[in-house]
Amino acid sequence: MAFPWLALAIGASTAVSYMGSLQTSKQLKAGAAWDKYYKDIEKKQNIIAANKQATKLLSAKRASFGARGVSMGTGSSLFDQEQVVTNLEETLFWIEKGVEMDIAMIDVKLAGKLSEESWSRNTSLLKGIGQTYSASSKTA
Repeated sequence: MAFPWLALAIGASTAVSYMGSLQTSKQLKAGAAWDKYYKDIEKKQNIIAANKQATKLLSAKRASFGARGVSMGTGSSLFDQEQVVTNLEETLFWIEKGVEMDIAMIDVKLAGKLSEESWSRNTSLLKGIGQTYSASSKTA
């Protein structure tokens, strides 16, 4: 009886393909984690920029109050300050919502890619098992 070299080669190829697919899944997860990390950094940068912009605007308004001789924190000056703070809060809200949507999209895309990779891996495994069985039965 001859040793089933073809069956061994097909089985080894299937095993390597399966392990490669597992590695691809790990890389997809790592890539998604980096994308989320980047979005978190981007969110922090946007928050800092929005805070700086609001601070500059408030400073400019305070300076204009002093130049006009208006007492700060009363009447229209208080309303102006409240508008700046309200706009800042709205900007921060939308920054947060944008990042939430981006992270949700990353998760959805990752789930789709992982599902596709899992399907491919499992069908490849079944095909390899079938070919290995077929090759081993022909040599017997």
